[in-house]
Amino acid sequence: MIYGLGFLGLFISLFSPAAGVLFLIPATGRIMIENSQFKINFFLSWFAICVVFYFASIIDKVQVANLLFGSGFSLLLLFYMIKKEYGLELIFMSLLGLNTVFIAIRQYLFADYILSQYTESVDATINLFSSRFQEGSEQYQLFLEMIDLSKDFYLNYSPGVWISTMVLCMMFGYYFLTRKTEQLESMRFYQTHLYVIYSMILALVVAMFWEDYKLIAINYIIALIPLFLMQGLAVIKIKIGKWFESSKLLLFIAILSLILNPYIILFITVIGLFDCWFDFRSLSQEEKKEEGEV
Repeated sequence: MIYGLGFLGLFISLFSPAAGVLFLIPATGRIMIENSQFKINFFLSWFAICVVFYFASIIDKVQVANLLFGSGFSLLLLFYMIKKEYGLELIFMSLLGLNTVFIAIRQYLFADYILSQYTESVDATINLFSSRFQEGSEQYQLFLEMIDLSKDFYLNYSPGVWISTMVLCMMFGYYFLTRKTEQLESMRFYQTHLYVIYSMILALVVAMFWEDYKLIAINYIIALIPLFLMQGLAVIKIKIGKWFESSKLLLFIAILSLILNPYIILFITVIGLFDCWFDFRSLSQEEKKEEGEV
């Protein structure tokens, strides 16, 4: 059964590595942490399947890199650090760092290939939909402008989006795992260190005044968003979480609003950002209380 769930997660990862890890962490996390032999067997199988799929031309070299070094190494690092009982901040900062290194290497090795593949898909999209618009019409020009905007966004900001999406899905995966395993540290206590905020402020200054490093700075800021978003969600869970737990309808509306409204995500992220300074959850007081009891 557990191997079936694992390979289902691998199948999901073929289409979306982030969705794959989001599924795999709660589905297989407990046995991955407790049973080292299962973990070794699973990831050896993962490697073998990726190699077979590559030589069978089912996936390309970028997808192999995403599965092995993006998803695979991230999961290995997460389960290793959980087993060694590292703190949540160190775990997720390590995952962010690992994915940053991976994306930098991937861009260096495969930038031209990724560009050619994306250009081909864009051209295919234009050919598919252009017949629906009269050439030279206002709708046709708007369609081309939207294609150009999406292409520019993908080429410029896909590294930051990859890192952000992977880290966010691993955070949610860990949260769902904690609901099954009470021994793990709760996400409600997650807190980002102030040095991360200061580095983000520095990146913002760089993006505003140094054009040559603007894209790097913006991608760095995008990559940090999950850290503060999750902290903001922890604040909301502590302050008003009981309202949502008492009503499934309210919980569904809240999740739907979070998915559909980017301004809510921004608002929650800002809450998490300011929690680092103002300690909305009174975590420092709890720590002092625990120290006093000791």
